[in-house]
Amino acid sequence: MTTGPELRTGKTLVPGLLAVALFGLMALIVLNTPFGTVGDRPVGFPEDIAIVSEIGYALFDLGALQSGQLAIPETESFLAAFLLIALTLDAALDASLVLAKREEEGEPVAALSSRGAESRSLTPPADRTTVADGGDDVEAEGGGETR
Repeated sequence: MTTGPELRTGKTLVPGLLAVALFGLMALIVLNTPFGTVGDRPVGFPEDIAIVSEIGYALFDLGALQSGQLAIPETESFLAAFLLIALTLDAALDASLVLAKREEEGEPVAALSSRGAESRSLTPPADRTTVADGGDDVEAEGGGETR
């Protein structure tokens, strides 16, 4: 007779409950945030201005090319946030590469290697001969396909 799934209590329960609580808190914040207008004035940036171009002008210090009197003031704060996010993502990518790197017996292993750890040499063992299809010519001992 099969039994149903069991709830794991112990070390995994507390982080799971914490994750659910944080998700609920973020959902409450997003659902209760008013978007649109505050009173009679709209919230956000003017429709005639592209925020990306304003950040680009701030990045290369091209204030003369900004959109004039409708320009978004203080775009340097956008630029600072953009650079901090870029550095954080770069650090995360570097950390993922370090964690994904495998080593066996103190030597790095190629990610796309089809050879196991036991077959390090390029020459086949003396009791095997390589055949034209790339396989080994070994007689089957008990089971398997014979031709």
